[in-house]
Amino acid sequence: FDFDTVVMGGSARNGRRMGRHDLMFERDERIERRKTKDVWMKQERKVMQRWNTNEGINDQSSEERTEKAWGYQTCTEVYQPMPTDGITDFEIPRIPNATAYYARCQELWDTQPRPNWEEMTFMGDDIGVGGSNIFLTNGELDPWRAAGIQNVPRGSDGSIVVRTMEGAAHHLDLRAANTLDPPSVVEVRMEQRAAIRRWIKEWAEIH
Repeated sequence: FDFDTVVMGGSARNGRRMGRHDLMFERDERIERRKTKDVWMKQERKVMQRWNTNEGINDQSSEERTEKAWGYQTCTEVYQPMPTDGITDFEIPRIPNATAYYARCQELWDTQPRPNWEEMTFMGDDIGVGGSNIFLTNGELDPWRAAGIQNVPRGSDGSIVVRTMEGAAHHLDLRAANTLDPPSVVEVRMEQRAAIRRWIKEWAEIH
């Protein structure tokens, strides 16, 4: 983010900008410069260690503070057992253990993950066939955008909007406004408001 935040254990302004940009868009160059970033990587991993458990879901102390909702989501709708190596990403190296993942979800929430729920519910790339009036955004500096929808889906009726916000972090447009927000985020918020007003008006005219 372009300002101090407590997200993911705390990060100073622009604390992850360099690492995320390098890892996602300059991966080869970053490997060559890795020795100069040892200090940054050590600090980054300390933060991530507080965030992740060995099995890839939030630890109990984190859930007790601010991440209960996300912890539940990762055990139901958003199954994300992603392997990491600490070289091509900024995570602690680990290989997910599906058995332990399921067992922890059962222990914490008395439920089981639904691995295909997102694709079955939101139709993945086919969302343009049955979806409408949707505003999809991705932050340029957000590693998650690699798994997001970055182009208008095929079959769209024209009411699905897709925007990539230059210089923006993960779902920055959904956070409260800040004087340090990149211009792209400010513009997208205005566009979102206009789109929502338009959709409401269209609905009212029909009904």
